[in-house]
Amino acid sequence: MKKIFLLILLVIIFITLVIFKNKKNYNEFPIIILKGKNIVNIKIDEKYSEPGFSAYDSKDGDITDKVTVINNINYDKTGTYEIIYQVENSKGKRFETKRFVNISVSENVSYKDEYDNIDNTTRDWGTVNKKDGTRALGNATSEDLKKYNAYYIGPDEKKVYLTFDEGSNETYLKEIVGVLNKKKIKATFFFCKNYIESNKELMKTLAETGHSVGNHTANHVDMTKYANKTDYQKYLNEIKSTEQVYKEITKTDMDKVYREPRGVWSYRTLTMVKDLGYKTYFWSAAYVDFEGDISKNEAYNAMLSRIHNGVIYLIHPKNKGNYEALGDFIDEVLKRGYTFDLVKNID
Repeated sequence: MKKIFLLILLVIIFITLVIFKNKKNYNEFPIIILKGKNIVNIKIDEKYSEPGFSAYDSKDGDITDKVTVINNINYDKTGTYEIIYQVENSKGKRFETKRFVNISVSENVSYKDEYDNIDNTTRDWGTVNKKDGTRALGNATSEDLKKYNAYYIGPDEKKVYLTFDEGSNETYLKEIVGVLNKKKIKATFFFCKNYIESNKELMKTLAETGHSVGNHTANHVDMTKYANKTDYQKYLNEIKSTEQVYKEITKTDMDKVYREPRGVWSYRTLTMVKDLGYKTYFWSAAYVDFEGDISKNEAYNAMLSRIHNGVIYLIHPKNKGNYEALGDFIDEVLKRGYTFDLVKNID
């Protein structure tokens, strides 16, 4: 009995020492207490208001004034952002905690009177298709477009961005996706509502394999015609109904990437779609691949001759030559030291 008693006593002493040691170490660190909610939800047209915080240390007392706050919220882009709170006490011990801010698109979207003051002149996107490896020029500058969260070319780096416009229901999209997945390359696809509804399994495959699916409107219309107060609900429906059907099929949100149908745009349409949380992507390399079939070699040479740093390719999957050339094109591009990326990563 004595042995059992001594054993129990030793266990109690050991547990007490462990608790005391942990308590001592814990007290060496400061703490930060966040006021308000740890997860904050706001709309894209709202600003985040800091609920406040306090910091305390067992030796230094109130050290709230020593807290550093790192806030990297991009109010022009939907998503989840971290706000990081850091503090250090006099012993050099640090403590960090986070708050999360979710930015989403407002459900109560309405036409803004200020849109009437923005140029709605219809423009057709055009690119100077250089074939000497230099970066292409568009009919608007990168600096000008960026004000509207719009892009036609990526950073001046050895990166290639493949984008595919649906074109019609008769395409080689399934075969193209097969090539991309085999090569482990991700691409961006701009779809209209009808194509999404008619190709449910393909949509699920794209979502599951990490490709980016963007909005190309419901009916592939000239959106400048709806960029006014009278027709705003039509404008909104072209965007929102396409989002909705994609989510119903895949159970995931469509990426907030957008391409104007036929490349027809205005500064007003760029503003309006930006206010819906989208980024617009044009292209810096294209060729006549939509009027009729071209051969594998023609497609291969057309793509390769237009390569440049940050190139965004517009490719139409209805052309069999594009599908047949894609695998060889990817292999050659990788050999030349380029990497592939998604346009949604362009900032």
